[in-house]
Amino acid sequence: MADEIRDILEHAARLGNTVPLSALQAQVKGPQHLSESDQIRLLQRVRTTARRPRSPMPERPILLTALIIDDTGAVHPFYRRLAEAAGHEIPQDPTRTWNDATQAVHDRYKKT
Repeated sequence: MADEIRDILEHAARLGNTVPLSALQAQVKGPQHLSESDQIRLLQRVRTTARRPRSPMPERPILLTALIIDDTGAVHPFYRRLAEAAGHEIPQDPTRTWNDATQAVHDRYKKT
């Protein structure tokens, strides 16, 4: 399931989009039946495959799952837990950090 989620998120990243969790769950069968903590563990296994040899390595790995939003288009509540697990420091209001994270993902996947 993690590979399927990665493929969907990488496609969205190349297009400069985000993906509601509900849309992701509609495309990948299984995650919607997991508990919240199991869904988070699954999402923690999603890793980027984009390699840009001329791009400097980011301080921390980009967080592909930052592209997951809620149904209103806002940062998903899972973001904080996923980002912290990846070593990102998250302030009380994660909106700016989330915006930076989604921009980093989109920049990494831009077609050149």
